[in-house]
Amino acid sequence: MNEQIIQKIISGDKQAFRVIVDTYKQPLVSYLTYQTKDEELAKDIAQETFIKCYENLVKFKGEHFKAWLFRIAINQLMDFKRKHKEDATPLEETPSLHTPELLMIEREQTKLLHQWLETLEDKTRQIFVLKYASNCSYEEIAETLHIPLTEVRNRLYRTKKRLRESKLKGDMKSALLID
Repeated sequence: MNEQIIQKIISGDKQAFRVIVDTYKQPLVSYLTYQTKDEELAKDIAQETFIKCYENLVKFKGEHFKAWLFRIAINQLMDFKRKHKEDATPLEETPSLHTPELLMIEREQTKLLHQWLETLEDKTRQIFVLKYASNCSYEEIAETLHIPLTEVRNRLYRTKKRLRESKLKGDMKSALLID
């Protein structure tokens, strides 16, 4: 994140914080939606994340703002799960402009992907979702999760390989392949 924007926010320019929200809202909500399976809940947690970010911006000292922001989101998500013991149920997905057949296929693929993601170890699932749902770089993922960069690379490589193998065995629908 641009140091000038951060300095403007710290100096009291509340409109400058809009740049942060506009830049990171979509990837943050995508990540949290994968984690919660509930878009409205994800939006609420993202909102809390931005509030925490704003309140603690003076403490930001790292080079990777996105990683710092996602660490706040992960902490907010963990707090929510502790408070609610993971009893939240997903809401229906928002309809898109696709035909009913395409919507049904998309829902089935999303359901299959979520089921497949649930088979992964928690840390591996977080890495996968940060990379593909939130488009984080390997470096941002490593910093966010406080793990070595080589571990991020290795886990993503093994996970993509496992996904391809699942597809080849017929365990997954062909349209689900991530290259």
